[in-house]
Amino acid sequence: MESLYTKYRPTTFEQVVGQKHVVETLERAVLDGRTSHAYLFCGPRGTGKTTMARILAKALVCKNGLDGLPCGECEDCRLIAAGDHPDVIELDAASNTGVDNVREEIISRVNYAPVRGAYKVYIIDEVHMLTPAAFNALLKTIEEPPSHVVFIMCTTDPQKILATVLSRVQRFDFHAIGADEIQAHIAYVCAQEGFTYDEEALELITRHAHGGMRDALTSLEQISTYGAGDVSRAVAQEFLGEVSGSVLGSVTEALARRDVPALFETIGRLVDRGRDLMQFSRELAAHVRDVYVVSAVGTSQNVIAGSTADVEALRREAGEFDSVDRVARVLAILGDASNDMRIATNQRLVLEIAFTRIARPETDLTLDGLAERVADLERQVAALSMPSAAVRPAPQPAPTPQSAPQPETRPTQVPEPRAVSDSQPARSSRPASAPAPMGNGELQRKWRDVVKELVSRVPSKGSLLMSSSAVSDDGSKLTVSLPKGSHFAARMLERSDVRDVIIPVVSQIVGPRELVYVESSLANQAIARADQAKAPQPAPQPVVKPAPQPTVDPHPASAPTPDHGYPMPWDPTPQPSSVVADDPVPYDDMDVTVYEEDFDPTTVPPSPRPAPAPVPEPAVAPAPAPADGAPLPSELASIASMLEDAFGQSIRTVIEENGEDADEMLDDDADGEGGAFTDEPVYDGDEYADDDE
Repeated sequence: MESLYTKYRPTTFEQVVGQKHVVETLERAVLDGRTSHAYLFCGPRGTGKTTMARILAKALVCKNGLDGLPCGECEDCRLIAAGDHPDVIELDAASNTGVDNVREEIISRVNYAPVRGAYKVYIIDEVHMLTPAAFNALLKTIEEPPSHVVFIMCTTDPQKILATVLSRVQRFDFHAIGADEIQAHIAYVCAQEGFTYDEEALELITRHAHGGMRDALTSLEQISTYGAGDVSRAVAQEFLGEVSGSVLGSVTEALARRDVPALFETIGRLVDRGRDLMQFSRELAAHVRDVYVVSAVGTSQNVIAGSTADVEALRREAGEFDSVDRVARVLAILGDASNDMRIATNQRLVLEIAFTRIARPETDLTLDGLAERVADLERQVAALSMPSAAVRPAPQPAPTPQSAPQPETRPTQVPEPRAVSDSQPARSSRPASAPAPMGNGELQRKWRDVVKELVSRVPSKGSLLMSSSAVSDDGSKLTVSLPKGSHFAARMLERSDVRDVIIPVVSQIVGPRELVYVESSLANQAIARADQAKAPQPAPQPVVKPAPQPTVDPHPASAPTPDHGYPMPWDPTPQPSSVVADDPVPYDDMDVTVYEEDFDPTTVPPSPRPAPAPVPEPAVAPAPAPADGAPLPSELASIASMLEDAFGQSIRTVIEENGEDADEMLDDDADGEGGAFTDEPVYDGDEYADDDE
């Protein structure tokens, strides 16, 4: 028995379904006698590539055609349709892929004259299966064939054909046949075969054909055989494994409600019925696509093909989803699941994981899942803020002016001030017309928009802000930081013509602001100073112990006291007349003697003043103090008191200078002789002599 797609294969240009652009071009070329020496027909399967090649061969060979078009009834046309014409050679490149096959079948016979007609036609099907060596061997023949030879090559994968071959042929791309054209053609076949059919069943067959006429006719033949000549919707769904629209709608609503148990139950029923989960995922993706279109553009435009009830159901399902982005995420996950199910050993597990990712975004760690979770939180915050926003205006209308002193009592109700309360008085202190300052993130985004807009409008002036960044915004003044060393850019930005260009753009995007330009180093310093100023200074701890009375030194000083009344570390201390300087201890760089300076406290004459409290360490003699014994100032007295608490009773010492010894040492250094230290050590020759012995 002859199959339907072979029985109803077109034999003339008029019988071709779809591919109007190819049919009209080839008809005009045949009528005008402008046919090419090589053609390439490429497109998806079942779109009529080989059929069109045979029709073109009939047009070149047929002798009974009208105006050069094939009649389809003569002997030549019948022989070509049967594949027995001697001048029309059909080659299967999938089984003849090598150089030897090309050389034997084409190159060695191409120069022979045609037997029955004026042309010899070579139809090479699945030409992309030829090896590169075979293509190179055929290249010269395709480029300059004999005048009576025409090559027609058909392929579903034109990307595998060499570019040198593509440049020598006329390429025709065959498109997927439209659904209306396929449905009309299979209805014509049903009428010719005497099948009873439903329009819904034909729509189902057309949808499963995916634009291929051969697939549609094959499915029609199988369904008609299964239903004993009855092509009904129930039979088509049973045979093709089609899931009803109600099931797809219930699954879509369960995804919108995040009902995971219902989704798993549906998958279990489909598995029990023997449905193909791969096909179900494709159908569900197609259904969700319609939901996405309705959610994005609505139903006002004719973008969804279906009845009014179907469109209304799609609108209801689209309303179950909160946003269009969520439906887009469902489509993305279903697409990934379909790809994984092709190579998965357990398709059910893949589909269940995909449904879980859709229904529970907290389990999905991708960016889309996190974005959906953030969107849900934003909607919850917006829903919670609505009642509070409605309650806020209630206490505001207070016509009486007695509410003015209320702000003074508000701070007493707050037990502890918060960081947020600091910004609230500042905002309330601004006038109502002043714009509110922006956060750092929003400020940076808007400043990038300002720079981009300026560069697009006036590149010469906008480029001055390419490396700038917004530092702060207080609602009226916008501080912009320039890179270090941008003195020229800063001067240019202060010009009136440049400001006239920048200010309107800033006002448009950010708002009315006064621009202040600073360099990055200066901005950092200002920010550091501001932080230091904002940091709370610790309060000074009160001194619990009272400052002691200034001690009186029992030993009078022989030298006059300084003007400030107390000795300072940097003040020179005069040499007392009663203290005799010790002789310097001789030493050199090879022999250093450690010595102690003996000091006899009895040599110091007693002081006529009253003695202070006993000193804890009587072994060390205190140094003489200023003659007047003036007390220390209050700030130094407190410091001295703290030091005494930490280290004990204070001890006064005097550092004496020996003028004569210092002068002698300076003279020795100037002469370069007898210095305390030398550049190089001095060695004795006797030591070396003893070592030699």
